[in-house]
Amino acid sequence: MEPTLYRILVMENDSSSTQNICGMLENHQNSPFQIVLAKSGQGVVPSLVFESVDALLLDMHSLNGAGLARLRELHSQFNSLPILALVPVSDHALGHRVLEVGAAEYLVKENLSSELLQKSLKYAIERTRAEAAARQSEERFHELLENTKDILFTLDLEGNVTFLNKSAEDVLGWSRSEARQINIKSLVAPEHLNLCSQMMQRIVNEEPLQHFEISMQRKDGRKVLLQVSARLIRSNGRKEGVQGIARDVTERRHLENMVQQAQKLEAIGRLSGGLAHDFNNLFCVISGHTELMSERLESDHPAFRNLAQIKKAVDSASSLTRQLLAFSRKQVFHPRVLDLNGVVLETQKLMGRLVGGHIELFTSLNPQLRHVRVDPVQMEQVLLNLVLNARDAMPTSGKLTIATSNVDLEEGARSKRAIVPAGNYVVLSVTDNGCGMDEETQSRIFEPFYTTKELGKGTGLGLASVYGIVKQSGGFIWVYSEPGQGTTIKVYLPRVDNPATPLPFENSRPEARRGTETVLLVENAESLRTLAKELLKSSGYAVLDAENGKEALRIASAFAGTIHLLLTDVIMPGMGGKQLAQQVTSLRPATRVLFMSGYSNDGIVQSGILTSEAPLLEKPFTREILLRRVRQVLDEVEQVS
Repeated sequence: MEPTLYRILVMENDSSSTQNICGMLENHQNSPFQIVLAKSGQGVVPSLVFESVDALLLDMHSLNGAGLARLRELHSQFNSLPILALVPVSDHALGHRVLEVGAAEYLVKENLSSELLQKSLKYAIERTRAEAAARQSEERFHELLENTKDILFTLDLEGNVTFLNKSAEDVLGWSRSEARQINIKSLVAPEHLNLCSQMMQRIVNEEPLQHFEISMQRKDGRKVLLQVSARLIRSNGRKEGVQGIARDVTERRHLENMVQQAQKLEAIGRLSGGLAHDFNNLFCVISGHTELMSERLESDHPAFRNLAQIKKAVDSASSLTRQLLAFSRKQVFHPRVLDLNGVVLETQKLMGRLVGGHIELFTSLNPQLRHVRVDPVQMEQVLLNLVLNARDAMPTSGKLTIATSNVDLEEGARSKRAIVPAGNYVVLSVTDNGCGMDEETQSRIFEPFYTTKELGKGTGLGLASVYGIVKQSGGFIWVYSEPGQGTTIKVYLPRVDNPATPLPFENSRPEARRGTETVLLVENAESLRTLAKELLKSSGYAVLDAENGKEALRIASAFAGTIHLLLTDVIMPGMGGKQLAQQVTSLRPATRVLFMSGYSNDGIVQSGILTSEAPLLEKPFTREILLRRVRQVLDEVEQVS
């Protein structure tokens, strides 16, 4: 390890004194001191600027009467450099004055010795270096304290704020001077006051304590959730206060809650979809037999009215199952590329009647709106349900605004809409200035059968179906609401660059519904299979029926005549409808296929079954719908042939 070398700038006019000082500092070969001489008082500053020195040894008399003022200037200009002043024995008062204006030490010139001079210089230099290191460490600590994103705080034992860092100002909105006059309980949200008192007591009692989460009130009234870790401070063995660190976890918890809510809705959706599919089979059977019985009775028969009520109840129940299927994303989906502005304009007149005269209805539609790929009927349902929900939040009066826009969300710049992935979207927003919602209500508004309305005023399926339709369309929903401040619901739909698809031409010509062709009917639900068979046979068709795919293949292989149509359920135990259709058409290429389904889940849609080339009979169906769809598929064969 090399010895420490100290470079000393000496300012001394008297050459003999200079020589004496140099001798004291360089009195042996391995002296740690190296001398740099300043020829005059004017040469001190250039020497300090251009020479790397560790201390200045200054003879006060060499400054010609302006010593104190000059010393003050040098200390101000080079405040990290220790200055040792040489004063005459006859002027001890000067020694005290040089200390006042910035000298690190003074030495009496006549009493100077080699040992004293060397010790004084070493001490002054090392002390200055230690102070500089301490200042640097303190500056780094202060910088860390101020620039950390975490909140650092101290409280006295009564809970009064004694220190906050800059991050606390940013998160809570209170300046440090304001916060120091406030007790911590005044900053805590009302619902967490008891928790705050309990945690303070546990900390003061030095009980083992892991971090905890507490809701704080910002200066502007908004709430933030902080994750806090704190400990007791002691001084000389006495309890002095509380020191802690806190982190704003509001956004993180918000995102976690949204993910948990999405998972919960997904689970409910799977259950709802399965139930709705089974209910559709039952409703189809009830409705079909009711229709058959009604046809056999005269309109004045006493039971005719009862059958009409049964049919009405079944239709209502079927409507509920359609909403459940919408929520579970398992309804039949007929998407096409369109301009969302057209959906708004098509339904605007109806919306005006729905909201009533007490609500002002405004639209703000982007004329340069890009296209989306959605089911237009379902998007009308989304819009109407959102409008009705907004209307109910403004029972006396209010303002309702429907807007469309193009939005590009970049990664890392999504704020609270972080649940919406980065991408290019078309946004439909519905905003009201009604009663608003608290956080608890917001977390549940998309759950089936959850409603804040009076008993009998709503089913709780409106927003649930909105959620399902938007998710089935590949989109996302973002909700912002505060009690008393209104609500904004934004629907984000993926943007597509394809041109809009024109509406299909509707043939108004009455279709012949009777036939003589042979139909292979495959349905695992016996009651529904029996009903469909009866409806088809009563309209002239020959029907071969099978409970499952294996049995249907056996019939298709053994039957000697022509099988004109395979009418099969999509989802069946064992062999599904798609696989069965492939094998039957392989055996009988001329056989046409009509699928039946109570829902269209992602597996069905993504596998390509439900395309425009694969006709679908949606459950529940009436006899008229069944016969019309069968006739349409068979007539397509005739047109092709």
